[in-house]
Amino acid sequence: MPNHYFDQLIDQLKPVVYDTDFDTLFQSLTENEDGPTKFKLKMELRRLAAPCHRTVDLRNQVDGECRPYEYNGRRHQLDDVAIEIFEQGLETYKGVFTQDTFEQILDADNHLRQAREEERAFAQSLANHNAEPLSGQSPFLNNDNEAESYLLETFHFGQYPYRAEERMNFTIEVGLEDSKGKNYQALTADISITGMRVRVNDEHNLQYGDSLSLYFTGLAKEFTVNPETRIPYHVVGVQEVDGKHYLSLNRDPDYQSAELDKFFHRFINGYKKRYRVNVDNTYNTILNKGHEQFLLPRMQQLPVFFSEANKQLVADYVLTTDNNRFILSNWINELNQISFGSIFNLRRSRWLLQDLAQKEHARLLVMTFSITARGKIYNYSATAEELQKTGLWDTYIAFGSKKASWRVYQIDLRRVDLNQAWQPQSVPKNINVPFRINPPTAQVKRAIAPLRYMGVVNDITESLQGFFNTGIEKEQLSSLKAFAHPPSTPIRTKEARLEFINLRSEKRFSYRSRCRVKVGKLVRDGMIIDLSVSGLQVQIDTPLPAEKGDNVDISLTGFKKLYKKAKLDHLAYTIASIDDARTTLRLKIEGDHEQHMGSEFIRFLIREQRDLLKLQVENTSINGLELCLRNLYCDAPGSLPVFLYRNKKRKTSVRRAGLSNWPSGWAKLSAKFPGSQPSAINLQPLLRGSSLTEELLPRLNEMDRTSEPVTLLLLLRLYRQNGEDIVQTQWLEGNDNQAIESFIEQSIPNSIFRAVTVTLSRTGRPDTQFIQAELNYISRYAAYRAQEIEEDLWQVYAIADTVDVTESLLEFALSGSDAIKEQQERLNNWLNKF
Repeated sequence: MPNHYFDQLIDQLKPVVYDTDFDTLFQSLTENEDGPTKFKLKMELRRLAAPCHRTVDLRNQVDGECRPYEYNGRRHQLDDVAIEIFEQGLETYKGVFTQDTFEQILDADNHLRQAREEERAFAQSLANHNAEPLSGQSPFLNNDNEAESYLLETFHFGQYPYRAEERMNFTIEVGLEDSKGKNYQALTADISITGMRVRVNDEHNLQYGDSLSLYFTGLAKEFTVNPETRIPYHVVGVQEVDGKHYLSLNRDPDYQSAELDKFFHRFINGYKKRYRVNVDNTYNTILNKGHEQFLLPRMQQLPVFFSEANKQLVADYVLTTDNNRFILSNWINELNQISFGSIFNLRRSRWLLQDLAQKEHARLLVMTFSITARGKIYNYSATAEELQKTGLWDTYIAFGSKKASWRVYQIDLRRVDLNQAWQPQSVPKNINVPFRINPPTAQVKRAIAPLRYMGVVNDITESLQGFFNTGIEKEQLSSLKAFAHPPSTPIRTKEARLEFINLRSEKRFSYRSRCRVKVGKLVRDGMIIDLSVSGLQVQIDTPLPAEKGDNVDISLTGFKKLYKKAKLDHLAYTIASIDDARTTLRLKIEGDHEQHMGSEFIRFLIREQRDLLKLQVENTSINGLELCLRNLYCDAPGSLPVFLYRNKKRKTSVRRAGLSNWPSGWAKLSAKFPGSQPSAINLQPLLRGSSLTEELLPRLNEMDRTSEPVTLLLLLRLYRQNGEDIVQTQWLEGNDNQAIESFIEQSIPNSIFRAVTVTLSRTGRPDTQFIQAELNYISRYAAYRAQEIEEDLWQVYAIADTVDVTESLLEFALSGSDAIKEQQERLNNWLNKF
């Protein structure tokens, strides 16, 4: 038996080694193996699954920072990689720290040392390399080995190809007859009840929308199908692959044949496991959704959704995560309302709507700050255009930038297509899969019906820090009152929050047990809904007049009946949140978890009763309004994210980029770099040489998935020299206005200048809940592809999210000049030459 096959069997059996029906599963999976092989397999499994009682201490053995990690009374010293392997091992082996997990941790350590040695060798080779024409510059090369390493595969956000019917890979002869009576011989590539994909053997002039008659010559040889029966189809796709011509066909909806439908239904169901269901659309959906689930919790831009009333924009909803909610921190008024929508007054709204009538998108550069006086918060905002017209640019910036609330926002606006708010899963409706998402309710449809526009708000304050040192003319200070927001502005903005279960620091388990809650002198009976080592969710029978932060005594009355010796009375918790009805409380432990009796008991419960506890699946982003807004944003994100991967040997590479329907000049420019392809972007001009190893990786290696994102500024100069296109780049950490101005001075006379913020963040394990239905489906008919894409997603290491801020930067660097218009014209001319 080959070693790789032996390893595959072991990997299949690891998760079930502690199950009661292990022997049955083992016999089923090894029924074709001989006795000695079965014995060898079982012995190896027993060795790997044996509990490990050793303490792991990786200090001074790995480059990463180690921290204490306690489990089962032992304190290990592990780095982030080891902790991830440790927790994955606990999940695989039902909470047991095994010899297999121990060996994987040590093996990862060896990989790390090897990777470090390879990085040092690579850095040395770079130091000895003198082939670049100029420092920081690179010619566009089409046939360079280095270019291949920066050729990024692309995928499209928001595209989840749906098939209403299962499509089976099946090859058999069919005949086609066009509207002129010409016949073609063809072979099917896949078939469904009402559609198919065929390869045409003859030359043809068939196009999208053409009508055909199809007859089943091949099926007639094996089944009772009349080969003379002509069935009408329409061409819905024409494709050429490796010189072969393929047609995608849909049966004419007016043609009804219950007998034909019944035959194909029986035929596909009877043969699909033999010939395999075509799951390409499901695979692509998992790829797209999986990367979206990496990006969304880490995005720093804030999506805002607008309706329109009397030619004024009304900010109805903001879509928030942990990473972008900081933008709202200065826009919560004294009544705890979101006042961000007050930026879009009548004059600004009309200007934006007029711009949108002529272009695909509109942009607003807004500078804001707030003042607190007499218990109220007063917001100020001004656009670049307003300050230039009034002559208050210097005074407004000098005064506002001294406030802690000072922010500069780049706000891009586009129309939304409400048809994209609901996207069915790529699994046909008639297939039973877990985690089936339901369409939005009538209430949700009414909530999103008025939405017409989506804005993305980028806080670019950090990249402009060096341009705020302007002078104040004191006699102009009183004029700044014109930019104060009127206190009577109606507040309608609501927050829709996306949550991601796999970003939790610990697992939560669904479990129902009675309890008694005491807050002050008030006592309520209730029910535990879910629990974790450091918190509980409790639903009480009658409302409780409590607030976030209040102390709670809770008695676990239900558990007391089963565990009479445990001390489960008057356990101290704090209210982390409470719902509007005052009946659902989220409780957390303040202080040291190790000394808390409730935490100790639940840790014991998870260890001893793991089979009874159901891992909680909670993600509000897959339900209702949040899902619809998520889909509208993913239809056209306002950035171009680049995904970095790290393989098992701990080599890091840039590998994928997410494309958007947003009409961005930056995305168009990236797609036009020589060497780029329709399905791949060549980033060699930006990352050539040491940019990846010197600018990006050192910062990412210092981060973990909980670290705050780091933003860099990338400056580009594109020009022609000796008949070839040259790109010059410079990486900055912002606020170096002298370096920025110097770079702009070189670019303005005859070059294309671009400025891009690059926000770096580390990823964690993939959030697979959102793609669970598709994963389950693809596992049925193409288990190897499901395993392939899961392994692929586990390798995503970091995200470099890029946003074009050229216009905003030039507004500060060259305020009032025509440079912005000239730069846009140069970029358009350069793009149009391809």
